[in-house]
Amino acid sequence: MQFVITMVLARLLTPEDYGTVALLAIFLGLAGVLINSGFSSALIQRQGVTAVDLSSVWLFNVVMALVAAAVLCAAAGGIAAFYGKPVLRPLTWLLSADLVIGALGAVHRVQLIKSLDFRRLCLISVVALVVSGGLAIVLAYRGYGAWTLGWQALAFSAVSTGLLWVVSPWRVGREFSLESVRSLFRFGSFLLMSSVLDVLYSRLNTLVIGKFYSAKDLGYYARADNTSQIPGSLMSGVLSSVAFPVFARVQQDRALLRSGLRKAVLLAMLVNIPAMLGMIVAARPLVVVLFGEQWVPCVPYLQILCLAGLFWPLHTLNLNVLVAQGHSQRFFRLEVAKKTVSLALLGVACFFGVTAIAWSAVVAGAICYVINAYYSGQLLGYGAGAQLRDLLPYVGVGAAMALAVAGLAWVLPGWPWLQLTGQVVAGGLVYAGLCALLRLPAWAEAWSLAKTSPLGRRFVGNA
Repeated sequence: MQFVITMVLARLLTPEDYGTVALLAIFLGLAGVLINSGFSSALIQRQGVTAVDLSSVWLFNVVMALVAAAVLCAAAGGIAAFYGKPVLRPLTWLLSADLVIGALGAVHRVQLIKSLDFRRLCLISVVALVVSGGLAIVLAYRGYGAWTLGWQALAFSAVSTGLLWVVSPWRVGREFSLESVRSLFRFGSFLLMSSVLDVLYSRLNTLVIGKFYSAKDLGYYARADNTSQIPGSLMSGVLSSVAFPVFARVQQDRALLRSGLRKAVLLAMLVNIPAMLGMIVAARPLVVVLFGEQWVPCVPYLQILCLAGLFWPLHTLNLNVLVAQGHSQRFFRLEVAKKTVSLALLGVACFFGVTAIAWSAVVAGAICYVINAYYSGQLLGYGAGAQLRDLLPYVGVGAAMALAVAGLAWVLPGWPWLQLTGQVVAGGLVYAGLCALLRLPAWAEAWSLAKTSPLGRRFVGNA
């Protein structure tokens, strides 16, 4: 649903509008990390959390959000002057309010995740997306430009936080314990420092491109980056929400953790490999159909960044297993090693243009995956080597599918809709056929899960 809304907005807004809002990404990202301070993960990982723990974390988050919003508002003029864009000053004020609203519902969301109540979380997200997306489309149509994206973010937070308070049975208590905060922070502090490093790296490219190139260049890069991350982020988001609390429940059973990690890796990559490789070969018709001709310059960036997107679910799963076992300090060590390498690559690439920055993300992704999987090998005996051996058949099938889809582009006429439809259908059939023919385990597992789902049972019953 978010993707459909983005498709509509991309035709109503310009690359410069998106680039303008993206200039604030590093500041908002750092503020969000400092507000959370690792407490969400600490609450999910810890078994036997008390009502005092929850109330203490909620109050701490809200106070930190107010402080962060005040600091951002004070710095808004400096941020606008740094980029030479006066509109960033009021935009920073608007998005600072978004931080406070989000903090009001953070613990309620954690409670639903911890209890695996994803049905309610789904309903909340759907309603918030409909309201905020509808508002954004109206504002974009009326010419509000970059303000559209700011109001969309604020509306989403307001609706989702309001619904979390309505749906979640948890209520804030009057108790506050500094000891509870300290206890949880001992675990969460390493996650906080890790998140700061991650935000600095992942958002630093927007600062570099926005400062040394142009907002339009940043808009193209951001559109390519966001599009390349859709399959991987969707998988990673689902896997993080579900896998982390589940892994935390069985954190003492290493054999079960290893089995769960292996199954999750195969199922996630069963979807992510064809999605990424397919997007590479069908990038141009995909961009034209989804976003319009004005976004064609982002096609080369999209093709490069899809290679980096291949690793997304693997990063998420390996890190979730580590944190679920309570190894937040080891998690931090990994982040220091990864970000040192990644920042060095970005530092060199920024002198050679936006394309070089995209390639630095690919190289960093490959190196960081090996680092992320290090402790999975040490603790569970299932590191990068074992994972890649399991994934080789799926990579081979995905490559065969990509070749077939690329060849089809030479046969089909130059109409983007027809090209994209033909490539998607042909790619899906080739990939599914080869998986079934080779009897790949993840394909059989996915097919079994699909048949036993409520929708699958209904379909089979009707048949």
